[in-house]
Amino acid sequence: MTVISVPHIRVLDGETINQIAAGEVVERPASIVKELIENSIDAGAVTITVEISSNRKEITRIRIIDNGRGIPTDEVTLAFSPHATSKIQTAEDLNTCHTLGFRGEALASIAAIAYVTIVTRFRDEDAGTRLIISGGEILEQGATGAPAGTTLTVEEIFFTTPARRKFLKSLATELSRISSVIEVFSLLYPVITFRYILNGQEKSTSHGTRTLGEVLRALRPDEAGQMIPVSGDEHGIGLEGFISHPELIRQNTQRILVAVNGRMIVSSRISGAIRAGYGTLIPSHSFPVAILMINLDPARVDANIHPTKREIRISDEPEFLRFITSRVKEALHGHDLSHSGFSDKREAPLIADVQEHGIPTPVYRMLETPAQRVCEATLAGYRTTARQLRQTRLLMEPAGTEDENRFPTLTYIGQVAATYLLASNHAGDLILIDQHAAHERVRYDQLKREQREGTLSQELLIPIVLQLTTSEAHLLGEIRSDLEEEGFHLEPFGKDTWCVRSVPVVLGRCEDPDAIKEIISGALSGGQENRMQESVSRLVACRGAVKAGVILTPEQGEEIISQLSRTSEPYTCPHGRPTIVSFTRSKLEELFRRR
Repeated sequence: MTVISVPHIRVLDGETINQIAAGEVVERPASIVKELIENSIDAGAVTITVEISSNRKEITRIRIIDNGRGIPTDEVTLAFSPHATSKIQTAEDLNTCHTLGFRGEALASIAAIAYVTIVTRFRDEDAGTRLIISGGEILEQGATGAPAGTTLTVEEIFFTTPARRKFLKSLATELSRISSVIEVFSLLYPVITFRYILNGQEKSTSHGTRTLGEVLRALRPDEAGQMIPVSGDEHGIGLEGFISHPELIRQNTQRILVAVNGRMIVSSRISGAIRAGYGTLIPSHSFPVAILMINLDPARVDANIHPTKREIRISDEPEFLRFITSRVKEALHGHDLSHSGFSDKREAPLIADVQEHGIPTPVYRMLETPAQRVCEATLAGYRTTARQLRQTRLLMEPAGTEDENRFPTLTYIGQVAATYLLASNHAGDLILIDQHAAHERVRYDQLKREQREGTLSQELLIPIVLQLTTSEAHLLGEIRSDLEEEGFHLEPFGKDTWCVRSVPVVLGRCEDPDAIKEIISGALSGGQENRMQESVSRLVACRGAVKAGVILTPEQGEEIISQLSRTSEPYTCPHGRPTIVSFTRSKLEELFRRR
């Protein structure tokens, strides 16, 4: 008979408790930067410098320098004790706390997994204090000369928890996360100067005493011109920030930045409320770019539900979300939301040519009537679709037999909602085909064929310059080889700037900078996926395919069906969505009660 040993309940020792807490608070180097910047802000700093040192594999040192109040000499050691804080004294203080930190966990957690050196001088004291703590144990402490403020250096990160080191991403990814943290704080606190120095080189500086709009123009110059201010004050809710023009959208919520009482949070509900404000102005499953700073009575906010305070609860949340949606709608309705023109930029000068040749103004205005605009847009759609189909027609493999891909012979009937093709088979079944998903599959198979044959790239007549954020520039350097395997050729072109000289052949004569930027932006958003190359292939295929909402001629509809029949997997798009939905003849008879 086997005797099962029952473990006894016991109180954990202090070292184990600290390492568990560190695992919750310090997930990666960017977590350390975030926690220390928040401490600096709470200390009243107006200048914060982040210095990062790395070797070729990992980050070796993090140093945060601020000119805040500093820590009194007799409290420096206490500051590294668990749950030691100057922010609150009782549980009731949580309802009135305006600081970013309040738990007193950050310094203790960081010191538990790293080698930490702090030099700090309280403003009212003549001398500073230097303390070295490693793995939670104080190694050295003494007086030193120092300016008012705090300098905290973190080295040998995760040396007490080597398993945690194994789960860190690549150096480029970790540096990108740090850059993102610094960018977020620069936007949320435009009156504070943030300096970011990497291996002795200054990567970015946000000069204080600026407005949010000025910082936005400095950090995101490509997006700033397409941002719309949004504000409001109602029922104790204050809102200020920017939302993007409907032309500037992303496929995920990574560019939605929301801060509540100065604290960056992640909330699918708030992102959904922002998205709801756009209604049908943007495609489904897409999201705007947004930077919103929200102020609420601290008593309405519970920031104590997540270890890193990334998530919050808000009392009377439905009313709060309705306020966000309504303010987004009002901001959009108060601005000109017309799109910039045809997707093919080389067609845009046509109207300018009309003016240049002296045709009377009334004739030019006639082209701007709604009916004429629809007609011109339809003709432009026909031309674009013809070019897209011609490109895939030339490069598709010859059609196989029906037995090879089990794709039935279809008779084209028409088009519904400018999105779905109608067809029938020999059995009289009704077939619906998603024109975008179908052509996306064609593009994807074509791209894979080009990869095998090595005929990927075509050089652009005019190279496209990409102005990136510092975090995006880090990531682009990491995924550059994957992009080049897909047919892109990129070169560094200055600070946080890259030049695109070639694009995949599958994109045809696409030289629209916005299209190329959208593909690369999507690749950057998915840069941490395991199958990066596959992600890029799908993005290229999607961006170059015939779009939903485009009116087709019967010949173009038949062409899409013909090309789809020659693909390897004609029944799904590269993302796994169905390309074809069928209604059998018996089902149709049942619907009409003929059976």
